[in-house]
Amino acid sequence: MLGRNVIKMIKGKGVSAGIGFGNIVILKNEVRKIEKNIIEDSEKELEKLHKALQEVIDETNQIVEKATGTEKEIMTAYLMIMQDPSLISETENQIKNSKINAEYATETGFNSVIQIFENMDDEYMAGRARDIADIKDRIIAKLYNEEKIDLSKLKPNTIIVAKELTTSDTAKLDFKNISGIITEVGGENSHTSIMARTHLLPAVTKVENATTILKNGEYVAINGGSGEIFENPTEEQQQNLIKIQKDFIESKVELEKYKNLESKTKDGFKVELVSNIGTPADVELVLKNTAEGIGLLRSEFLYMDSEEMPTEEEQFNSYKEVAEKMQGKQVIIRTLDVGGDKEIKYLKMEKEANPFLGYRAIRLCLDNSQIFKPQIRALLRASAYGNIAIMFPMISSIEELRRAKAVVEECKKEFDNEGKEYKKDIKIGIMVEIPSVAIIAEEIAKECDFFSIGTNDLIQYTVAVERGNEKISNLYSKYHPAVIRLIKSSIDGAHKAGIFCGMCGEAASDELLIPLLIGLGLDEFSMNPNKILNSRKIVNDLDKKECEKLAEEILKLGTTSEVEEKLKEFNKKVV
Repeated sequence: MLGRNVIKMIKGKGVSAGIGFGNIVILKNEVRKIEKNIIEDSEKELEKLHKALQEVIDETNQIVEKATGTEKEIMTAYLMIMQDPSLISETENQIKNSKINAEYATETGFNSVIQIFENMDDEYMAGRARDIADIKDRIIAKLYNEEKIDLSKLKPNTIIVAKELTTSDTAKLDFKNISGIITEVGGENSHTSIMARTHLLPAVTKVENATTILKNGEYVAINGGSGEIFENPTEEQQQNLIKIQKDFIESKVELEKYKNLESKTKDGFKVELVSNIGTPADVELVLKNTAEGIGLLRSEFLYMDSEEMPTEEEQFNSYKEVAEKMQGKQVIIRTLDVGGDKEIKYLKMEKEANPFLGYRAIRLCLDNSQIFKPQIRALLRASAYGNIAIMFPMISSIEELRRAKAVVEECKKEFDNEGKEYKKDIKIGIMVEIPSVAIIAEEIAKECDFFSIGTNDLIQYTVAVERGNEKISNLYSKYHPAVIRLIKSSIDGAHKAGIFCGMCGEAASDELLIPLLIGLGLDEFSMNPNKILNSRKIVNDLDKKECEKLAEEILKLGTTSEVEEKLKEFNKKVV
């Protein structure tokens, strides 16, 4: 394990903690030039497409049958995507109407679907674009009769390096032979990252040009927590990493003790630790990590995975499935949050100069009853099968909330006349993600049952920084004093009106912010299911009174750097 002469450290984004040592195997993406050809027999070309798709489905079914736990859930969801007839409808139309070859039609047809997902300002949904691209590539490989590397037969202590490791690639890996994963693109919520965490496998993404700067057979060490990759590590570096790995394993064992425990501070202040999810398949992760409910179910998955608007019945079945699986624990379902940056082809939304301040979410729904009413009806019907609550996104005024609630009341009256069951006292809440609502929190809280602070948007609207704009990303901070004061205003307003206040933005699981949020009196923290146990440990180690003192000190500060430094000081003292 001794290092060679040249020592170099590369930095990426750690998405699965842990340490790995091994030799690199680089997976090169197939580079194809797909020609467009006019064909005479469209039926024969359709047969080729359907045969290729069926072969991919059959291979995936074999993987699903062998998989267990989280991996099985992920691959089942992946299988459902490829079995959706709407996925290939554009490809079929091109073959039939334009008389073009299956390979070219698959490339262009799938790309139109991929683009819809890629344009979404939501990492989870953008991750589904990568799944669809993976399915496309597998179909085209079948059409060209290509053979790929057998990922189940890699040598022990292999570090995989790829531009992107697809869901199907990850599912084929024999994890006992893999020591780590390095990719150029990907995110924390990609299926690869989730599977890596499930198998306690270190993974680093966003490593620019990884497939060219790293070499096949090269010995490296990878730190999936910090995102560091060491080429030719020295003995000293390796020993340091081994110690980090030992501490990491011990901490994972320690976290298992927090399963099924209450989430409360040492002096008895109880909070709810719940989860954000994107599809019904994610419920297994929620239950595995013993979350106390679901604080955000993004209903967009139903609309994005379809070539036409989902029916009331389709929506009802999905919501009902989640409600039943959660067995009485609260499931907060956000109504359709698309528009502007999140395009849905069949809704025919116009391009806007500033989509983040545009015609989206509740604004779109209130103007289109044919979209909004079927969803509200489906949610009400599903509420008879579990503890469902409805949450409206992008609310900016009391008037908007009243209009949305009026639709709910209208649907309730229809059900009363139709004799359909629903939860009469279903809870209705709003996302607090626009500063105007945080400022009038006490007044608007009197007209709903709960708040959930969406910090991702609240930050960008408060500091006037689009969170995806890398040129000014340094100005986008959850530690900005103005953001913290708006959070306090939201919590105080909710409590004065007698309702609970949660948070479903990324800040809810931030280790530095949790003590401050406890001090401010936040009732519910909603986060990625994999962060539940660590957050519960943090909460259980805190003292509410000390957190309140911290909040008092933080609220007097005027700069982001001062806030962050004070939070770090407190964290060191507690840990």
